[in-house]
Amino acid sequence: MTEREIGYGEALAELEGILDELDGDEVDVDVLGSRVRRAAELLRLCRDRIASARFDVEQVVAELEAETADVAAPARDEVAADADEPAPSPRDPRS
Repeated sequence: MTEREIGYGEALAELEGILDELDGDEVDVDVLGSRVRRAAELLRLCRDRIASARFDVEQVVAELEAETADVAAPARDEVAADADEPAPSPRDPRS
């Protein structure tokens, strides 16, 4: 990938710099190919980081949903058990 591992923010900043350079009027043809290759490398790195972050977030959300379901399940069971019990009979107002 790269000689040293860079973070997403640094990769994005470098990519934006390359794009600005390529958008300029004075693009050096001798470095054009290497700059495009570097931009592609940075794009891959950014996409990989985004995919990894998305996976991590989805895992955490799934864990939280499972925990919530585990906590809610006993409460639902208690409600269902209460529904099976007969309702208390109303007190006779005459007594």
